[in-house]
Amino acid sequence: MVRQCGGLSTPHPPESWQRNVWALALCVFIAFVGFQFFSPFLPLYIRELGVTDPSAIALWSGLLAAVTPAVSGLLSPVFGRLADRFGRKMMLIRSLAGFTVIIAAMGMVTSVRQLFVARLLMGLFAGFTPMAIAVASVSAPRNKASVAIARVQGAQLLSVAVGPAVGGIVASRLGFRPAFFVTAGMCVIALVALIFLFQEARAPEAGERRAARRSTPLREFLRYPHFMSVMSLLLIAQFVDRGLSLLIPLQVAHMPGVEAAATSGLIIAVAAVGATISASAVARLSQFIPAGQLLLVQLVVGGAFCAAMAFAENRVPLLVLRTVVALCLGGALTLAYTVGGLIVPAETRGAAFGWLALGVQLGTAASPLLNGWIAAWSLPGAYVLNGALAWVGAALLMFASRDLVTRRQSAR
Repeated sequence: MVRQCGGLSTPHPPESWQRNVWALALCVFIAFVGFQFFSPFLPLYIRELGVTDPSAIALWSGLLAAVTPAVSGLLSPVFGRLADRFGRKMMLIRSLAGFTVIIAAMGMVTSVRQLFVARLLMGLFAGFTPMAIAVASVSAPRNKASVAIARVQGAQLLSVAVGPAVGGIVASRLGFRPAFFVTAGMCVIALVALIFLFQEARAPEAGERRAARRSTPLREFLRYPHFMSVMSLLLIAQFVDRGLSLLIPLQVAHMPGVEAAATSGLIIAVAAVGATISASAVARLSQFIPAGQLLLVQLVVGGAFCAAMAFAENRVPLLVLRTVVALCLGGALTLAYTVGGLIVPAETRGAAFGWLALGVQLGTAASPLLNGWIAAWSLPGAYVLNGALAWVGAALLMFASRDLVTRRQSAR
């Protein structure tokens, strides 16, 4: 078997890509379990920092949730370019090392403004997941790229089922500040695992670095058909996923006789498991059925059930519908990334995924702000918005990028 890395062909045993992808999945899982130790509890930490007005807490929560992915999204093309020039493993190490220091500092801030600055600085080192997905994509044979992507994304999704519950115990027993230090420690563990378990063939040479510089500008990738369509599909998939994570607790809070925190946590955890199953299933199916065709079906069916969540009046229908939506849309990001990997050559995939990650980060930043604003006026309207966006993605595939629906993966 011959595997390309940074534009060069390097022989590897057939099993080497499996080891690398599993190593990446392990690192992502460890790091994201740590992230879930503090992310769901940021509003409570804001209150502990002295902000008591509910509207101010909501405003700061939205800003803190948006600033890191916004900065990361703007810098994603730069991260992709650096990865193609100096090696993707080094960029992952840079990201985890930066997270370790900044997250530990977040546990020592004394004001919400200091916390905002820390979250802004965190954006300078973010982009860890898109880069890990890019690395997984180029580590595997082309016809196995969807499987590699699904493993990494599945590790991130599964962390949502584990992290909040464990993080809630840590925060309730030790306090919010120690939760940040635990997260920093888990980033260190993920960093050590990455260094020793993941084996990159070698760093790119001078000629490859020059090629990476030439291929980095967005205009170079716009010559590939449907590049902007794939970026838009990634934005939509991430927007919907992040939006539902915000809307579930808001909807549960309005249900009488329901313990909001426990019920929300259960629904989010079950949905995370469903999304993990979905990502793994569609990755395997995409080896036989075009990924674009699977994505089209997921967006059409998932959009309908997403809009139906607006009418769930108690926890059982909400749990069932959220699980169905997770099974329908949980593989959307995996499929969109898989389609993106089919339209660019392997030697520039790091830079290409850097630009594609801009769509993911924009969705991550915009979703809590827009969904929160709409939900303040109409919670059902927010669900309908997300369902409609899924249908917009389906229309984009069906009418603007129709040949993506039939394009198949091929062996590298």
